[in-house]
Amino acid sequence: MRHLSHSAWLCFLVLCLAPQCGLAGESIRDISAREVFTLLPDTIFENTVEGLGEREKQRLLADGQAKFWQLAEETKDFLLFSALPFHDSAVALRLFCDADGEFCLAATGTIGGSLCTLELWRMDNAGRIVPVDGPPEPDIRDFLRPGQVLPGGIQPSTVVCLDFDGLKAQPLFWSSAGLVHLPVAREVRYQWNGKAFEKRISVRAAP
Repeated sequence: MRHLSHSAWLCFLVLCLAPQCGLAGESIRDISAREVFTLLPDTIFENTVEGLGEREKQRLLADGQAKFWQLAEETKDFLLFSALPFHDSAVALRLFCDADGEFCLAATGTIGGSLCTLELWRMDNAGRIVPVDGPPEPDIRDFLRPGQVLPGGIQPSTVVCLDFDGLKAQPLFWSSAGLVHLPVAREVRYQWNGKAFEKRISVRAAP
């Protein structure tokens, strides 16, 4: 997960210093993705061309559409915002709640591209919201078949992204010319077990 930007930390300090919102006796598991989105800073949108200001955020929630964004999908645990007018980028929020009802993790991220940005925020029953680290980026060998060797001049890296059904790691391969595509044999996902994310490695399906 990327380090939080300066503005994200300022927003975090505001969340810490402001009066706690509380949940009026309700369990954290009753909170919706929409309610969490209203409480979180909009720093994830800093990684998009379009961006999102506070006024546009309120319009987006009220009308389902703002100048540069459209609310494309909404469930209790998931929000998907699609960029206008071409829908060529997206931002999503997904909730992962503790099985014992003590906290929820809100994962916000840019999705749909080779490069992604992910933020994780932890919210408890007292209404406290703090940024937390995501799962560590996996080793590039987790994606390769046994004995596979990368071509010369390739520098690999990995990132953890928000996917439509959870968290997914993405391998990146860099050459002197920039980002290149190389096929891999496996995929790495992180499954929420009710307490934490568990890494799962599986063989990639044939195209």
